[in-house]
Amino acid sequence: MKPTVVLMICLAGASGLLANEALDLLEGKISEEDLTLSGLLEDEEREPAAGPEPKQKTEVKTVDYSRRWRRSLPPLVTFETDATEPVVQAVAIDGLAEWGYVTGTIERDGGTPDEDLDDNQLRRLRLGGMIRAFYNTDLEGRVVVDGSGYQGIDTLKATVQVNEGLKVEAGKFRPPFTQEYRRDPEVRIAPGLSPIVAQVAPANTLGVKLTGLSGPWEMGLGWFSGEVDKSLPGFGGSGFILASLAYQFSGLPPESAESTGEEVLSTHQRWYVDYIHNLDDGQPGSVPRGYEHVLATGIEVSSGDFDFSGDFVLANGPVDTAWGMSLMGRYWLLRDALRFVGRYGYADTDDIGGLSVGYGVPNASGDSRQPLAGYSTIQTGDELHSFYGGLDWHVIEDYLMFTTGVEYRVLKNQNADELSSWLWHSGARVVF
Repeated sequence: MKPTVVLMICLAGASGLLANEALDLLEGKISEEDLTLSGLLEDEEREPAAGPEPKQKTEVKTVDYSRRWRRSLPPLVTFETDATEPVVQAVAIDGLAEWGYVTGTIERDGGTPDEDLDDNQLRRLRLGGMIRAFYNTDLEGRVVVDGSGYQGIDTLKATVQVNEGLKVEAGKFRPPFTQEYRRDPEVRIAPGLSPIVAQVAPANTLGVKLTGLSGPWEMGLGWFSGEVDKSLPGFGGSGFILASLAYQFSGLPPESAESTGEEVLSTHQRWYVDYIHNLDDGQPGSVPRGYEHVLATGIEVSSGDFDFSGDFVLANGPVDTAWGMSLMGRYWLLRDALRFVGRYGYADTDDIGGLSVGYGVPNASGDSRQPLAGYSTIQTGDELHSFYGGLDWHVIEDYLMFTTGVEYRVLKNQNADELSSWLWHSGARVVF
């Protein structure tokens, strides 16, 4: 054994600090290279052991993207009572004022005179509120009017949060069908519903719906009346059944665990499928055109400054069928201030005149009936393509915003002239 090693063993034995290492060396459990004097040195004299530099930690930036896909906005005016009050815990007042303007020309290729479009009106003026009662029940009521003199009840319902995984809604409200239609007008992305969704969306009517949550899964089942009324519908007809299933993921992408970049952005994804079965034997009640089966599926995705939403719809009935899709994307040009919005819509049918497409500014009459009922100008065809691009200026988040954009449409009809149009949309929206 080398003298230096013997000296180290002696020192270790004298100090007691490296006794274990000394014994391990004598018994052959460790090599001479593994024996160090670091334990004999004072803290201030120790030198750091050489080795690879630690990896720089990845900066994780998480964003609550679900806020971008909210179905409605929380009221700005809320009055809370004493926390010990057993009956009423909070009262909120909310409202919506929406103005729209559309101008352009509808051109026909068969020599028929073109139609100039210049529509300007208060689309929707809504006022209502919500009461939180018994700690788990929300009572909501809203009335709506428009610039054409229409007035009616938009919403009158009760929502009971039975527990964290079960919610029950009952009353008059909008059946949550497709990603686009389930969102309240106060948070919709583009001006007016896409043509295929406006064609198949059911009316606001009386109904009851159960929604269950289990981890990332959301399941819903409801029944809605077949009667339509601007105030309170009755329980007319057999109605329709609405079933839904959705899966939502919000968080960091799986590959972020191995990322060595400086920043990892969180993502949001939601897949869904909605199905309507009309029990009224093809009669046109709350389900438009008497469709017996309406199926919709799609996805919404958010990451960074970009959002994307897609709805794919198929409707079948005894009179006609329709199918199509709506693809929407938006991108923040100036974060939380200026955003670009784009939408492509496609609709088709095997039946002549099986599509109905609204032009102009839809009013509030479509809120309590089918969305198409709100348009003053409706054209029919059997194939549609529409392209929209515009800007949204968010003055105060989604509570105060201005919109403007251009839309190009082509509506084909086997037995009539093909229609093409360039339309300029402008609007303003105030929510409180």
